[in-house]
Amino acid sequence: MKRALRVVNRIIRLLMVVGGSCGVLACLWALVDPSIITGSGGMLSAHAPSPRWRAAFGLVFSIGMILFGSGVLRHRELP
Repeated sequence: MKRALRVVNRIIRLLMVVGGSCGVLACLWALVDPSIITGSGGMLSAHAPSPRWRAAFGLVFSIGMILFGSGVLRHRELP
């Protein structure tokens, strides 16, 4: 049972690294060309931050996903 949980944990961490890497690429592209991020067109679109701010937040979040998935931002393991 413990081995199965470790395998699931490794798969989730791998998926977080892959997803974070894709997010970093997309956000870097959005920082270079902010026209790829369009408004949602909903009621709150008038109060949405600029596309560059959204891309910067996504970049920070994606870097956090990579760091957590790679094990840098993990809590200590309990005994």
